[in-house]
Amino acid sequence: MQEKGDKLSFFTEEEDGLSLRVYNVGREQCKSYHQWGPGIRKFYLIHHVVSGKGIYKVGGRQFEICAGDSFIIYPNTEILYRADAVDPWEYYWVGFHGSDARLLLHRTQFTPEMPVLHGAAGEEFCSSLMKIYEAKGASFHAAMRMSGHLMIAMSLLAEKNTTNQSRTDPKQSYIQKAKEYIAFTYSQKTSVQEMADYTGISRSQLYRIFKDVFMKSPEAFLTEYRIQQACQMLKNTTLSIGAVGYSVGFEDGLYFSRVFHKQMKQSPKQYRQAHANRTP
Repeated sequence: MQEKGDKLSFFTEEEDGLSLRVYNVGREQCKSYHQWGPGIRKFYLIHHVVSGKGIYKVGGRQFEICAGDSFIIYPNTEILYRADAVDPWEYYWVGFHGSDARLLLHRTQFTPEMPVLHGAAGEEFCSSLMKIYEAKGASFHAAMRMSGHLMIAMSLLAEKNTTNQSRTDPKQSYIQKAKEYIAFTYSQKTSVQEMADYTGISRSQLYRIFKDVFMKSPEAFLTEYRIQQACQMLKNTTLSIGAVGYSVGFEDGLYFSRVFHKQMKQSPKQYRQAHANRTP
């Protein structure tokens, strides 16, 4: 049995280019009055309580949380949560982000207005969270496994959501088609108009959807995707920097280096050197 105050956790700040990426994961048996906040997180964070109780404060509201409940913390939102004095909670948690995070959460019952689910997840969800922890590691294949188990955990929440059909947003299908197009064509010379044509909507509609969902334009999303792929090539291949740039859709090597430096705050050469001794 875990003692009060015991904690298992793992976190990584390594960028891996995955569209759903685990930031941290763990389990803790809290002590009385153990508190986090007031403060903000820079990523999504789900807690699932397996025993005990506590409170969660967000947006001027206070929620009473007990065993079997789950609550979500949204990025850049001031929150506070605290364990009970007499019966402090034990919880599992997973922090995550990525371009698919918001879309997947939309399929669950979680919303900014209702950030607490009462008894919606169950033991299977808890088991999935523990599998994320067991898959932990700094390598890319470990990151893939963690993301896979997170996807399974999210699917369990989506499965419990009986309002999925009424909450279906047609924007999601457009986004998925646009992302599919990017994944197929990012290494080629392509345009936003071609992306819109493939998606089946106008260029202006595509722009509005991307700004609404990702808070960035389709052009910016495509560029970030290309740089993410370039990072993987720089870490895991011996291709020249010029060849890496060309492989992700930049015909001009100097332009590739400028764009890479703007996004990653270092040159492609510096990035490769910084990752040279890490396990791929």
